[in-house]
Amino acid sequence: MTENKTAAKFTLLRHGAVAGRPALYGHSNVTLSEQGLADMQASVDYINKCEPIDRIVSSPLLRCAMFAEDYAETTGKEIILDSRLSEMDFGRWDGIPFDRLRAHWSKLEAFWENPYRNTPPQGETLKQFGKRVKSLWGELAEHNQGQHYLLVCHAGVIKMMLAIMLDIDWRNALWFSQLKIDYASFTRVELAAYQKAMPVIKTIGCKP
Repeated sequence: MTENKTAAKFTLLRHGAVAGRPALYGHSNVTLSEQGLADMQASVDYINKCEPIDRIVSSPLLRCAMFAEDYAETTGKEIILDSRLSEMDFGRWDGIPFDRLRAHWSKLEAFWENPYRNTPPQGETLKQFGKRVKSLWGELAEHNQGQHYLLVCHAGVIKMMLAIMLDIDWRNALWFSQLKIDYASFTRVELAAYQKAMPVIKTIGCKP
């Protein structure tokens, strides 16, 4: 990483509540509910007040991108849509309401208990998911200019990115099941301005 006088800051914002029935929403393009939109706006207003946002990087999925693009246009901030910030692809289960997946419930439970060994039908493996999230974090860490980045993304992405930053074994299912990242919550990370600096997790899953 190029040395800078100012530490880089990364705020990972999960999208708000969605306008859809309970389901595994991975790559499915479900939209935000009105409350979800309001909660995201409240969080971003608070984040920007505490530490002005310089740049925005967002998942291209609608529940993230529509809000991020509107906010960028309103504030004149630079925005990048990067598919590596998309949620994990849950394959044939993706976006299907849970009450329609009763015939698959045993396989769903196996996936939740050990997502590393049990991949959704035609879905993305946890290893593939981790590889793309790690690729994005590596680029952000290497090329930052001491700015404050707002990353608008998903709970799974935030959990995976934290595991990568902390060098935690993300194959352990407890990391995903016991780490709670609420809708419209934000997680703050700082990266000091010297070679081989390690990211410091300041807060996890906060709300205004």
